Amino acid sequence: MNPAGPPLREVLEQLLAAERSLCGTATAAAVDALRATLRAALDAAPDDPGAPAGARLLAGLDALRGAPAADGAWPRLRPGSPERPAAAGLAEPAAELAKSAAVEDYAPGAVPPSAAGPDDEDRLRRWYHLTLLRLPERHAAPFRRRAAQLDPPPPGRWHELPGRYDEELLPPAPEGRAGLRTRRTPGGAGLRELSRIALRIGEFDASLCHLLEGLWTGGSALLCDPDVRDAYAAELDRRLDAVDRTADATPERVRALVRAAEAVCSVVHLPPAPPTSWWYRYAEDATGIVLDAARTAHAAGHDVEVFLPAGPYREARRHTQTDDVRLTAGGRPGDTLACLRLWLRAGDQVFPGRVVYRGTE
Repeated sequence: MNPAGPPLREVLEQLLAAERSLCGTATAAAVDALRATLRAALDAAPDDPGAPAGARLLAGLDALRGAPAADGAWPRLRPGSPERPAAAGLAEPAAELAKSAAVEDYAPGAVPPSAAGPDDEDRLRRWYHLTLLRLPERHAAPFRRRAAQLDPPPPGRWHELPGRYDEELLPPAPEGRAGLRTRRTPGGAGLRELSRIALRIGEFDASLCHLLEGLWTGGSALLCDPDVRDAYAAELDRRLDAVDRTADATPERVRALVRAAEAVCSVVHLPPAPPTSWWYRYAEDATGIVLDAARTAHAAGHDVEVFLPAGPYREARRHTQTDDVRLTAGGRPGDTLACLRLWLRAGDQVFPGRVVYRGTE
């Protein structure tokens, strides 16, 4: 008989410690998603017959990702492996951020990367600043101020993209990686400019995915996967090009903009970022472009109406169909968490919206 392969725990540890590995990134995202789902299930049904086993599995997954574990949980490193030093600068605020109620509420499963090699400091820096983009501004601002004091952006290269504001989204690494910032575009950035920002962030953010109907089939669609990102970018470009082929102030243009904005707004985290966060404002900028175009078309005499499904899902679903995305985490049960597609009526034609919502069961 062939000897059994290595224990699953050992394989997971190796993948999570792999540097610059797409397989490692995908494994980390899958582990974090499972942790968030298990935690939500245990909170919702503590008397579930599977709760004891689920709690043990959750403790083991937490230990794999470097969180404090109870007695008997899986060790994060194999016995005998030396504990690796924590990254400098942001290590302390990052640990506090990971344990904060804001991360638990709005970015469940987000934990600092384990120290695993020479790129530790920059991996931690990326995690820290990208997590802050997912939090309400009142929670993110104090951590941003601490980062400015403890880890000021070094002189370095910046990848600049046109946007609606002057913002530094991700500081550069002391050596190597360029930072990411946006520069305000006179007249405001359009959907094409906004989409490029999300695609660039998707190269670094292991938790960012898309839910674009027609490409997304119910599984994970992480934008850090180059194949996923390329397929998404191709569909995005098709929709943006369709906008360019329409005339201003027409129902056809509004319809094309709804479809293009759907592609932009379908780039989300699970759960989606809450109000006042950077990502929420990003989606608001995209839908605002469509709403402005609809007002222009209406002023030109066209019978056009656009509506943003929001609020309690029992109300939002009046303007959606059966392709809404149901989650078991984020917000409160029954909340609409994000609008992926606006509802549109152009004359007698109605095009339903699409949302992400928190289930009630």
